[in-house]
Amino acid sequence: MRKIIKFIKVLCIIFPIALILFVAVGFLDTRLKLTKYTYKSEKVPESMDGYKILQISDLHHKNFGKHQKNLINMVKDAKPDIIVLTGDIVDKNHEDIVDVMYLIKGICDVAPIYYVTGNHEQDSNASANFSELRALFEEYGVIDLCESSVKLDKDNEVTLYGHSYQAYGIANSLERVEKGLNILIYHDSTTFDITSQYGFDIIFAGHSHGGIIRIPFVGGVCGNSGEYFPKYAGGRFEENGTTMFASKGLGDAQIPRFYNPPEVVLVTLKHK
Repeated sequence: MRKIIKFIKVLCIIFPIALILFVAVGFLDTRLKLTKYTYKSEKVPESMDGYKILQISDLHHKNFGKHQKNLINMVKDAKPDIIVLTGDIVDKNHEDIVDVMYLIKGICDVAPIYYVTGNHEQDSNASANFSELRALFEEYGVIDLCESSVKLDKDNEVTLYGHSYQAYGIANSLERVEKGLNILIYHDSTTFDITSQYGFDIIFAGHSHGGIIRIPFVGGVCGNSGEYFPKYAGGRFEENGTTMFASKGLGDAQIPRFYNPPEVVLVTLKHK
């Protein structure tokens, strides 16, 4: 009986300390993270074996080091073949885009950059920021891929598609694709049950910030529409023959990120 009482006393001391440490680590781990994936398929041409696609999503004006030095160095060290920006690079809560300017200026010579809009770029309250952003993109050669596409290889076997954020539902804007390797960049990962039905092999998306609060071994807790434990908050998902890479994003939300460090995604294509 004494041993049991002693054990309970020790537990009463250890548990609060462990809980405090658990919570502290969850909120304080804000280190910039590079998440690497490999995508293998017979559709990947042999000439593109090892081709790297780097995704930046949901920046929301967030700054990483002086003049974005940490983020820029991460992009350079990854040595991508292309860079895709999947929306919410700016928002209505910031007055200028200087941090975005430092980033684009720092990475524009690394690889071709393609972008699509997110919901914040289309918010009327953020229209001034988006106008500045478009001018910045034009200055540094960032390519608008909204409702457009581009061939990524000389044999026209790999196509990169882009679509702007659609508040009313992207299903009204998509057309089925068939031949070759088809890649879509679109802001909203939550629509994967729809976008996966159109024949794309790979989709790059964001929007959900990884669920903002993440519980180890469980996943994201908060969805963008108020739902709990959203299905496609962040990570790699596969449905209907389509693989989606949902970035957990870089910027902050109204709720602090928890066990959810800011993320850059790097996908390497491999010929199977």
